[in-house]
Amino acid sequence: MSEIKFAGIDIGSNAIRLIIKNVIQGRDYKDAILNKLVYLRLPLRLGGDVFKYGFITDKKYEQFVSGLAIYRKILDFYKIEESQMRACATSATRDAKNGKEIINNVYKTTGIKIEIIDGIEEAEILFKTNRYNLPEDEYFMSADLGGGSLQITIFKDAKMIWSHSFKIGTVRILNNSVKKSEIDFFEQKMKEINEEFPKLKLIGSGGNINKISKTLNDKTVKIDDIEKFHKKLEKMTIEERIRKYSFRADRADVIVPAADIYIKLMKLLDIDKIYVPKTGLADGIIRELYEKHF
Repeated sequence: MSEIKFAGIDIGSNAIRLIIKNVIQGRDYKDAILNKLVYLRLPLRLGGDVFKYGFITDKKYEQFVSGLAIYRKILDFYKIEESQMRACATSATRDAKNGKEIINNVYKTTGIKIEIIDGIEEAEILFKTNRYNLPEDEYFMSADLGGGSLQITIFKDAKMIWSHSFKIGTVRILNNSVKKSEIDFFEQKMKEINEEFPKLKLIGSGGNINKISKTLNDKTVKIDDIEKFHKKLEKMTIEERIRKYSFRADRADVIVPAADIYIKLMKLLDIDKIYVPKTGLADGIIRELYEKHF
């Protein structure tokens, strides 16, 4: 069996993540073993600038370049070639007035080429991480919640049926920049989906639902348990959450609105549990790179 390394960089609204995996080929691309070699997360929170000012500030840009320079050294250490990596920027960079200028400057400084992807492509990449591990003849909804958006995708038999990126993210909520019209549209759409697909099974991805799942020690989390956890967190200060649950500071503030969004989603869909495979955009990037290589 041959081995090859691939790297995925996820430039989100709350953090930037680098994952490098060693991929061992199986009989075909479905049977590949993907072993994680590196996971690094930097709390950049681009959305803190973008959703407040509409652009990425000079200070945040300096942190951006510094963070990507660290990633560049790690990529070089593992001898990751251009064809073995991909860096994708999502909601915050999409919305930033100077987003394209920033990523061009980052490329000139670090040599890392960043692609700004839309919500549909983001959903397609995320979809690749789970499609081979789910039973056929059933409808699934993937709910990926980030700092800038909630990406909802419906799929069946390894095929995407419908997808939409709602501008409802945890950093947006903290900055009071979620429009009521977007909330209304989200609620109406979920009610329509519930009528059309009454037996949907829900899959959650993103740092917050991963942390909720880990804290509750269950990959399949019941809505009742999320509600109890949410109420407990609401009564605590950010410092108390950090002390009790060892949350990072940039997790301790966003996890409450995240839990609230998942509770709202599950109630609108009449779903009482959510499966959390603990995968994300960077994992999907690596799966996509491997399949192209294969």
